[in-house]
Amino acid sequence: MKKYFFVLLVLAMVAPHFLVAQSFEIDKGHSAVLMKVQRFGVVNVIGRFGEIAGTIHYNSDEISGTSINISAETNSYRANNLAGETSAMSPAFLDAAAYPTLSFTASEVKSTDTGLEVTGNLTVHGVTKEIKFDGKIIGPLVDLPTRKQSVALQGTIWINRLDYGVGPDRNLPDGREIIGNKVQIDLEILAIAIE
Repeated sequence: MKKYFFVLLVLAMVAPHFLVAQSFEIDKGHSAVLMKVQRFGVVNVIGRFGEIAGTIHYNSDEISGTSINISAETNSYRANNLAGETSAMSPAFLDAAAYPTLSFTASEVKSTDTGLEVTGNLTVHGVTKEIKFDGKIIGPLVDLPTRKQSVALQGTIWINRLDYGVGPDRNLPDGREIIGNKVQIDLEILAIAIE
């Protein structure tokens, strides 16, 4: 029995070489959408959206056939600071009540020397804009707990929050931004094969 299981495990690890295209569902328990913004020009506040969903259709033979869809529930934002979390989700900033989700849908995926160039539509605060970011997809490789194929998506998105109508543009007397206008969004996504 042990020998049989070992053979299956080896086959599962070798299988990715024979896969051309497959669909994967985001595993929110092992994924993160992180948002980093500077506070008072001193320190970066890092928050995390805990409720994430979406799919990745990965074509390792033809990268242009890859599709990426990611959504995060706005009210799942946590930053280890209750006051900051409440402020971020309030009408003054992300307005979770009016805009319950943030989302990204890729329109084009290209292969580069260092990974992927991903173009698509990012929707924040009810505003949709086309963005472009560099990323990479790792896999497909077997996910040992589920014994299914999996892929990981990594990438960093930079936006100006004012372009999406998020929050006011205010400065301290010395010119420092109270809340930084430039926002970094990091994607660390694990997706498991859909049977």
